[in-house]
Amino acid sequence: MGTTTQNVNQEGSKSSAIEGAADRPAGPVIAGVPAYNEEVAIGSVVHGVSEYVDEVVVVDDGSDDDTSKLARRAGATVLEHECNAGKGSAMRSLLSYAKSASYDALVVLDGDGQHLPDDIPNVVEPVLAGDADIVIGSRYSDDQTHDETPLYRRFGQTILDALTFVSVGANVSDSQSGFRAFSPTAVESLSLTTNGYGVETEMLSEATKKDLRIQERPINVRYKDVDGQTYNSVHHGIAVVALILQLIRDKHPVLFFGVPGIILTTVGTIYGVHAILLYQQSGVFYAAKVLTAGFVTIPGILAIFCGLVLNSVQRMITQSDTPG
Repeated sequence: MGTTTQNVNQEGSKSSAIEGAADRPAGPVIAGVPAYNEEVAIGSVVHGVSEYVDEVVVVDDGSDDDTSKLARRAGATVLEHECNAGKGSAMRSLLSYAKSASYDALVVLDGDGQHLPDDIPNVVEPVLAGDADIVIGSRYSDDQTHDETPLYRRFGQTILDALTFVSVGANVSDSQSGFRAFSPTAVESLSLTTNGYGVETEMLSEATKKDLRIQERPINVRYKDVDGQTYNSVHHGIAVVALILQLIRDKHPVLFFGVPGIILTTVGTIYGVHAILLYQQSGVFYAAKVLTAGFVTIPGILAIFCGLVLNSVQRMITQSDTPG
């Protein structure tokens, strides 16, 4: 993780001078914007977000352009990483900053301009009302009326949503949305370790583990004329899937090891039985088939055994952590 240097612009970091905005949320609200090489959009993002919050905090994750300079000029508090460490690292810096601040809600959105600041009141409202600890701005909720998401992104998102549900049990329509609001309780409770884009899934895992209340609110996004500077969708998807598989391994070892083990054992057994039947019918011993069956079956049995053992260990740990 990159070393974090707090460069706080005290002058102009508060936007409370903008009083009486029509849809401004009631209560102190901080907006966090993780950013990497977003000099094209960061100024307008900060200006737009400032109309709805009391402070905008930009976490510059090792940009080599003028992201920090332009964010300060627009009136944001800027936290800088010396090198690019990933969105998860930026989120940890943002949560750490929020823990020492006074606020009723923290709202996080992307720095490339795809999220619309006028959705902030809708996303933050359940937190301010005390009805939720985490609110996800969903591009795909049932009451969403407009969706610019390209079809290939929507298809990939559906797969990630399903994997997220299997891994952490959070049934949400937009598991990878970067537009989220957090209560102070959520900020204090979330313990993040992921550096990359899997942080959205890790937050949901932490939230379900710690019984935080999750809601979704519809948002609109724009993809046209948005200058994306970080990773492409394939890289993003691979990173998220890798984290989800780790979560399944840790939370559901029987599923992670047992399913592949059963498949390998079944295939190996069928292959071995076929070799035996051929020997009985023709008298020819197919050594290659028998060896292949053994090399497939043995790892399968070991995987099943490993899953069962790890599941027992997990239950013992869970029981030891349960009070009383």
